[in-house]
Amino acid sequence: MKSDFTNGALTIYLEGRIDSGSASKVESEILDIIKFMDNVDISFDAKKLDYISSAGLRVLLKIKKKIPKNIKILNVSDEIFDIFNVTGFDNIFEIERQMRMISLDGCKKISSALNGEIYKLSDDEMFKLYGRNISLDEIKKERNYAQTALACGVPTLIPYDVVKCEQGYGIVFEKAEMSSLAFLIKQNPDKLDKYATMLGNLLKELHSTRVPEGKLPNIKDRYREWFTLIDSPEDINVQVFENLISSIQDSRTYVHGDINLNSVMVQGDELLLLDMSGSACGHGIFDLQALFASLVALEKKAPGYCNDNFGLSQAECARFWNVFFDTYMEHRKQEITSMNELLAKTFILKENILIRLEQSNRIR
Repeated sequence: MKSDFTNGALTIYLEGRIDSGSASKVESEILDIIKFMDNVDISFDAKKLDYISSAGLRVLLKIKKKIPKNIKILNVSDEIFDIFNVTGFDNIFEIERQMRMISLDGCKKISSALNGEIYKLSDDEMFKLYGRNISLDEIKKERNYAQTALACGVPTLIPYDVVKCEQGYGIVFEKAEMSSLAFLIKQNPDKLDKYATMLGNLLKELHSTRVPEGKLPNIKDRYREWFTLIDSPEDINVQVFENLISSIQDSRTYVHGDINLNSVMVQGDELLLLDMSGSACGHGIFDLQALFASLVALEKKAPGYCNDNFGLSQAECARFWNVFFDTYMEHRKQEITSMNELLAKTFILKENILIRLEQSNRIR
């Protein structure tokens, strides 16, 4: 039996058939491999595993009892996965299906996303190819977040599997005929108020949509994590940062985390959210801050930002924000002044953190 020990992690390769005739031998070989392996991460690679019977499953259970750490079973075919699923082994082990390979030859590029490019695979599917600087774990995380958001009623594309192609990794989504808000406003400036009102109503709804416990991270923790990644945070007052974050009310409701005119798409009369990697639970102020920054604050700091990123003028972006904000705050107009102050503070804080993260080359 083949195995590989790299960077403190052990991979054992399962092959052929593991049944009553071979289970004893397989068990003995695995025990020989792991007997001197203490406190290491262990994975089984099942890419060449053709079949596993109840006898083979019991071998895995015995190994599990001997190893206190989590065990992964990787590259599992659909047939083998069905066995694990029916027997409940997918609740005992961390199991990952074998990744499907696709080809982009002849596939038309549809558009660009924040962290990748979108291609048409077929009449029913499209593919988001991520940049090579995006890790596979981050891609899988975005797929999981998109599935969670969809289950909560958030309007987004239906995500399918994570796949591999010659150019890298990505996610297959349902095919949809849609355009970004930025594109549609540029083509139809007379509809700017309509789209701003639509987004205001959508975010009001989403910011009252509860997320099940443990399904998405707390967005406050993400901000705090950014802070810990800064190499030299001496010039940022830690207490000011913590006081501001702590002053924002906790919430179990959905936030997108990176709302802007390119991450909101229009399909017919419906808005759809893309770029779901920032999905989290928390107070809606964090989405408002992202939109406020992209439409108002960054333009003031760097004139031309709106045109460079959305193809829109400063006046158009400012008007979109004002109509959106009035819609969003419709029943809480008395809070507008304090909300604007908080938006300005969180923008300055986040900008300072992200600048330092970029300088440290450690932004995630």
